[in-house]
Amino acid sequence: MNRTFLIARQEFIKYVTRRGFAISILMFPLWIVIVTLVPQWTGGGDAPRTHVFTVVDRTGGAYADALYCTAVRQGEQRWMDGATHYAATLADPAKLPSGGIAAMLRKAGDAAPGGVENLHCGALPDRDAIEAALRRAKKPGVPDFTPAPEDGNLDFIAPPAYLAAGKTANFPVAVRRALASEHALGFDNTPPLDTVFVIPKDFGQSPNAVAESWTEGRLDPDLRALAEGALVKALQFRAIRRVAPQLDDPTILDANVHVQGHDPERGTARNAAVDSVVPIALAIILFVVSVMNSSVLLQGVVEEKSTRMIEVLLSCATAREITTGKLIGVIAVALTTLLIWALALFALMAIASHDTMTLVFASLRATASLQTLPFLLVFFLCGLLIYGSLFLAIGSMANSLADAQSLLGPSMLILMLPNLMIAGVMHDPNGTLASTLSWVPIYTPFFMMLRIASHPPAWQLWGTLALAVSTAALMIWWTGRIFARHVLTTERPPSLGRLIGGLFGRRT
Repeated sequence: MNRTFLIARQEFIKYVTRRGFAISILMFPLWIVIVTLVPQWTGGGDAPRTHVFTVVDRTGGAYADALYCTAVRQGEQRWMDGATHYAATLADPAKLPSGGIAAMLRKAGDAAPGGVENLHCGALPDRDAIEAALRRAKKPGVPDFTPAPEDGNLDFIAPPAYLAAGKTANFPVAVRRALASEHALGFDNTPPLDTVFVIPKDFGQSPNAVAESWTEGRLDPDLRALAEGALVKALQFRAIRRVAPQLDDPTILDANVHVQGHDPERGTARNAAVDSVVPIALAIILFVVSVMNSSVLLQGVVEEKSTRMIEVLLSCATAREITTGKLIGVIAVALTTLLIWALALFALMAIASHDTMTLVFASLRATASLQTLPFLLVFFLCGLLIYGSLFLAIGSMANSLADAQSLLGPSMLILMLPNLMIAGVMHDPNGTLASTLSWVPIYTPFFMMLRIASHPPAWQLWGTLALAVSTAALMIWWTGRIFARHVLTTERPPSLGRLIGGLFGRRT
């Protein structure tokens, strides 16, 4: 046992002192930073931008009004969200008016939106009054409230006469003329018009109403969803007014419902995003860390064979002690990698936002509770041992990295197969597909880490736990046999038959 831990310590020191280990440690946080910040720095194509649209409403104007009001409310909602967040984080509650900003928003003024006459877009907040209240209540040393950038807003403009009067035959010509304007129909400091919506004369006369959009390139998905939602509400309000003509406020349809899930075991609310994202992240981290460190283990064994260092090791310890020590060393390296990554990510999140840290800790508490944390750790360690044993067995049979590729490629395809099934498993974590895949021995740790937050039946949890532990023990035993038989051979490249034959005790 002492020799096993000496080998494990040597393996750990050898791997963590390599330049490649430091590079792999840095790459993951660097990748997170690149994915998060580069789009902001470059202002990439996916960045939100202001859309300027107009509506040619051939039904009389009601639907153009609906789209205009939707654009107005979206801008107001962005402003109100910013004001509410500022009041909650940077303002002194004692200096805010009675009831806070929320009360002021409920008492929104009745000022009608300008730009288009005869529109009823609902009550809008008195921005000047709220911004003045925020200035009076701000904490010492913090900046004044600044509204969110205009990027991502929607601007509505009335259609020019030549576009509104365009006939079917020459309408595309009129649209091209409007979209080609240097500025939106002649207004300075305004982004160019990019979308023209057309409401046909018979719109709403059939259950499947169809409106048209004219734009160069692809219609922005968010703009499409907003237009469809606004038109659906307009059709619904029109139907309501047939039976209740006294109603004149379309905001009656602005109700919103959210179904909040609760966990009966904890008695607390559940977050749908946490229930899906965190288990997926844990399972993918298991795969990445296992493959990354197991690949280093394979490479190390091949190097020891080529330099005949393995013969020195075999003179001091048995094949079983060597393989066990190497696997323990890989587990130590993997846990060290995870610890460094976690500290780096927490540091990045602390710099980015306190709210992000709060959300992450809540997510981890929801997934890794006292009931599930032991199972998560055991499944993770079993996954490391299973994948590490496989790579160690391949490395012990190979004379060079080129020889190892003959088995490493197919093995990687097999190990990556669960990644293709994540969506199906997370759709119903306790369904037939997820339950069946959990009993495939080499995939058990991966799929059970996906399912652990969904509370699978106790018999499945304990049964798959026993299966994972048994599979890990069997893989360690099998790797010892392969290692003892083939680590000193140099005449034959590795083969699948000899790899499987070691499991059944055959000499092939």
